[in-house]
Amino acid sequence: MAKKRVGLGMLPRLLIGVLIPIVIGFFILGSMIFYSWSIGPIQMTSIRDMGSNSFTQVKTFFLLQSRISMGGLVEKNIEAKVANVAEQISVYVETTVKANPKKDPQIMLKDPELQKIAVQTVGENDYTAVYDSQGINIFNADPQAVGMSLRDLFKDNPEMLKLMESGLKDPTAGYYDYKDKDGKSSTRYLYIIPVKGTNLVAVGAASVEELSRPAATVEKRVAQIESRYMMQYKRNFQIFFFTMLIILVVIVVVIVFIGRSLIHPIHRLSEVADRISTGDLDTPIDVKGVGEVGALAESFERMQTSIRAAIKRMQQRQQ
Repeated sequence: MAKKRVGLGMLPRLLIGVLIPIVIGFFILGSMIFYSWSIGPIQMTSIRDMGSNSFTQVKTFFLLQSRISMGGLVEKNIEAKVANVAEQISVYVETTVKANPKKDPQIMLKDPELQKIAVQTVGENDYTAVYDSQGINIFNADPQAVGMSLRDLFKDNPEMLKLMESGLKDPTAGYYDYKDKDGKSSTRYLYIIPVKGTNLVAVGAASVEELSRPAATVEKRVAQIESRYMMQYKRNFQIFFFTMLIILVVIVVVIVFIGRSLIHPIHRLSEVADRISTGDLDTPIDVKGVGEVGALAESFERMQTSIRAAIKRMQQRQQ
């Protein structure tokens, strides 16, 4: 009997030959949609990463422009508020002096109406204030601060003190860090402008964070959109992965079913051929099939019949 050859059968070869191209195709398709990779000079950028990079660039540009625009609005809002207070004080003082030229300026500075003009809200929790050219606080939302000098009020904040002293003569603006009683730090914008026709200066400051809340709201909204985008991407990837897995399982089942329907008759015919080779010419060829397998089974039957006839003729000749 001839030695049987050892190697992969038809079914493993069929599985490998069909599955490998399919898996490679799924990998390339998945890479194009979901994952980027590079091997030396070869690079593959996924549609997801291209979209994500474009979205990130648009988001960065949008937020940058939003912050720049909002920062300008914060400054303009504070400056407009302080300038309006200074103009109102100037008009009020001029009107009061014209109406009563002999009125004592010190008494005028205690006028409740002037107090209302000088101390106005900036933002939610801040107020304007008024100092004289010597740096003495004249009007302030905090009654305890009235009459105190700049150096006494801001001795613990040299950055703010420097801005305040610079503004006693000329309009001055700038940012400084401020720490409240609770120890919370914030960045504030300060604007100082002399009041025309007086020795007074109007001052206003407000938290940049407070006045920039619209920009923060926009940033939060953009972050929510980005989060939804990533969640949708994750969901789509899971759908793609499970779909690919189901397709592969179905393909394997179909290949195994078709392969077994082809290979089983071939194995049976191989057994019949082995028995015929050992002289067993009566072994039944019980292989049912159509197409090539059926034709091969019929050929085996004809071969078996022919061999039996040939042996019978040889026996008759010998007799």
